[in-house]
Amino acid sequence: MKQLAENNEMNSTAKIKNSSIGRAIACSLCALIFQTALGGHFTFLMDDLSVDGPDGQGHQQLWTIPGNWKLESGVDDGSNGYPDGTDTFAIDRTANLGGSSRLTNAGNTIGTVAGVTGTGTGNQDIVFKHGGSNTIGDLTLLASTAPFHIREERDQSLTIDGVISGEGDLLMTRDGGFSDGVDPDELITITGTEPNTITGTIRLWNSNNKAAPEEQPCYWVADKVGAFGQASELTLEGRAGTNGGIASLRITANTVGGEGAIDDDATVFYIGAKGILNIDAGVNEKVGEGNLWIDLEGTGTYTEVTPGTYTNTEAWIEGDGSITVGASSILAITEIDLSSDSKLALTWNSNPGRIYSVYYSLDMIDWGADLDDGVVGDDGETTTKEFDLSSIPALEGVSRVYFRVEQ
Repeated sequence: MKQLAENNEMNSTAKIKNSSIGRAIACSLCALIFQTALGGHFTFLMDDLSVDGPDGQGHQQLWTIPGNWKLESGVDDGSNGYPDGTDTFAIDRTANLGGSSRLTNAGNTIGTVAGVTGTGTGNQDIVFKHGGSNTIGDLTLLASTAPFHIREERDQSLTIDGVISGEGDLLMTRDGGFSDGVDPDELITITGTEPNTITGTIRLWNSNNKAAPEEQPCYWVADKVGAFGQASELTLEGRAGTNGGIASLRITANTVGGEGAIDDDATVFYIGAKGILNIDAGVNEKVGEGNLWIDLEGTGTYTEVTPGTYTNTEAWIEGDGSITVGASSILAITEIDLSSDSKLALTWNSNPGRIYSVYYSLDMIDWGADLDDGVVGDDGETTTKEFDLSSIPALEGVSRVYFRVEQ
C-alpha cells in the first residue's frame, strides 16, 4: 500500500507549526502480464510407479526419468524428456497419497524449472535431495484439502524466484537426512521482482528430529516485498522438545517498502517452537494488531504479541532490524518548522526502518520534484527531517509551497 501525507500552504518567511490533514491513499494496481511459454509443459505421471530411482528405493519417482512425464504442449527445453530450464509442469498426486508417488531429484541437479502447478497432498509432493542447488520460477498452488509439500533435504539450497500464487496451502520443510548437517549458507529463499499473491496458508517447518548435540537448523530467507503474498496464515516453527534445531527466517533489506515481506492486514503470523526472526539492519517489518502470536516452547498455546516495536532484545529476534505490531496505517505530516535562514524541519508519523520520500509542489498538481526520496524512518512513532530550502533554485522568491510525504 502506498501512503502519502500532505500539508497546507507554507508562508516562506514565518515559522509555522501545521497540524495538517493527513490522508492515506490506497492504490490498487492491476497488471496484465503476457508470457510466452519458451519451453514445454509436462504432466507428472502416476501410472508408472515401477520406474525407480538409482538408489533402489521403490517409494519415489525420479525427476530425470522421461517415463515419469508426459509432454502436454510446447517444446521440451533440452530435449531430455523431463522439465527443466524454461519448461513447466503440473503435479497432482491425490490419487496416490503414499510415498511411492513422490517426485525427487535424488542426486541429480535439476538447476532451474520455470514453473510448477501443484495440487497438495501434504506428503512430500516434491523432495529435493543430494545433488546441487535448484530454483523454481513460478509456483501455482491449486485449492486442495492438504498443503502442497516441498521438502528440502541435505546439503543444498532451494530458491523460488517467480510468483507464488493460488488458493492452495504451502508447506516447506527442511530435513538434514543423512547429511553432515545444515550450514548457514544452505538456504530456502523466496525472492524475485514481483510480489507473491498466494492467499492460502504458508508453513515453514524445520522437521529435523535429531537429538542434541546433532540437532540441525533450518534457514529460510524472505528477500522481496510481498514475499508471503496475502497468505491467511504464516507459521515458522521447529520441533517442540529437545530434538531438532531452530527454524530461522531472515527478512532482508530487499523487503523494505510497500507491505514489507508480510502483509500488514491479510496475514496472521505464528512463531512456534524454536522460531527465530533474523531481521536485517534498517528493516522494520510491520504486522497488524492481533496478527503476531508466539509459542517458542511449542506447547500448542500461542500468546498474542501486544502492539509495539520489538528488537533483538527479544529471545525470538536476531539481527539489527525490528518488527512493529499494530503501527498506525495513516501517514500524516504533523509538524512544520521553518527557521529564518530557510531551514525547514518536517515531522510525520512513521514506522522505524521504512523508506519515505518527501516531495514539494508549487501548485499541488505537479509533484515531480523531491527533497529526498530515501528517508529512513526514525526509531519510535515519528520521523523528523531537515531540509535547506535556500539551496533549491526553484523555490527562490516563491510565496507558497506545498509538501508531501510518501511511503
